[in-house]
Amino acid sequence: MSWSNKVIISILFASTLVVSTIPQASAQDQVEIPSWEVGWETNMDGVYELELSGDDDILDSIEFFVANDRMNELNLEITLEWVESSIPIELEYDESVTIAANENQTFAVEISDITGYSFERSPTDSMTLVLTAEEAIFDQQASSQEIDAELSVPSVFELSLASNTKGETLYAGSSVEYQLSVTNNGNGKDVIKMPDASIKSCPSLSVEGLDALKDMEIENSTTKDFLIRIAASESQPERTCEVTISIKSAGNGDIVTTVFELMVNSNSVDDDEANDDSSDDPNGGQDSELVESDTLDFVGIYELFIIMSLALFIVGKK
Repeated sequence: MSWSNKVIISILFASTLVVSTIPQASAQDQVEIPSWEVGWETNMDGVYELELSGDDDILDSIEFFVANDRMNELNLEITLEWVESSIPIELEYDESVTIAANENQTFAVEISDITGYSFERSPTDSMTLVLTAEEAIFDQQASSQEIDAELSVPSVFELSLASNTKGETLYAGSSVEYQLSVTNNGNGKDVIKMPDASIKSCPSLSVEGLDALKDMEIENSTTKDFLIRIAASESQPERTCEVTISIKSAGNGDIVTTVFELMVNSNSVDDDEANDDSSDDPNGGQDSELVESDTLDFVGIYELFIIMSLALFIVGKK
């Protein structure tokens, strides 16, 4: 092989080496850009039950985090929405967040409701909340991530008790029926506990039939009616009695009451009326007295007539 051919072959070999090394150098220059991540800081495994305030309004807070593994800060637009548009629960949060390079920051979402929605929705019916985080660079969306969570309203309990009168009249030695109505205004089933009665001003009055209320289940948004019997003993005097009926909710332990008044009529009232009727009888003792009075008046005139006649007779003889 001539010297010129060796030179040409050497040049071609060197060119091949240069061409083959160029892509490798470019690949080494392509450094992978570190990513970012959004997730729930609050434990959202399963269904998260919201908390209530003292007035039975929803008032709670959950947290999410953003981890920025980049060498520069990260700007995100945050959006939180319920999948169901009819849910009135309000969400308050930062709509724009900035996370410094290589930082992990946590952000809060305030959850509140004062409409009484927790009483209307079942605690077993979960609600889906979706969080979307979008990165924008020069007003252009660069990347986005989405997470969701299942939330539920807590169980709330509220029993109400009412008494219904039909104008009953109670006499000593007898009894009347009275109707009680129990309504469940909560969002789940409740059970009646500790039915009780107290009576003011009438120690001889008693309430019967309250045992029928004990351990009775009341479905939410329903009303059940119960009949009780109120009895007065023979010795009960005529008086207005105050009756208080109370029950306890098995759900929250609250005691609710209803108070009503009941007039007890004494049997002596009927006897007095009968005596008054007999005293007005025209054939009673007053007529006898009138007859006797008339008789006495008649005898007196007759005697006076005889005396006058005798006097005239004596005067005539003289």
